[in-house]
Amino acid sequence: MKGRKGILLNKDFGLAIQPVRNADGKITRGLLLGDTLDQEAVVVLKLHQGDLKEDSLLGVGLTKYMRGKLDRSQIESRVRVHFTRAGLDYDDYKERLKLKVQ
Repeated sequence: MKGRKGILLNKDFGLAIQPVRNADGKITRGLLLGDTLDQEAVVVLKLHQGDLKEDSLLGVGLTKYMRGKLDRSQIESRVRVHFTRAGLDYDDYKERLKLKVQ
């Protein structure tokens, strides 16, 4: 699966910043760039519908299914729908997901 390049986020979903200063002490750069594929998938899985103003329907809200009565195929179907909505290819990505739904 081809990666995507963009601004990286830290573990708290804030901007990943690593300031670089010139000889005068001024910051010349600082945002970390890299492959964003995994962070995009995590954001889609973590978001609940209504969390994202730009697309209020996007968001699996995976945490709400932890104690729910949905089986693996129902959860996989919801993940597939939301990945597609976000422009991610679930079939290419599913090997990277380590879903264990009991």
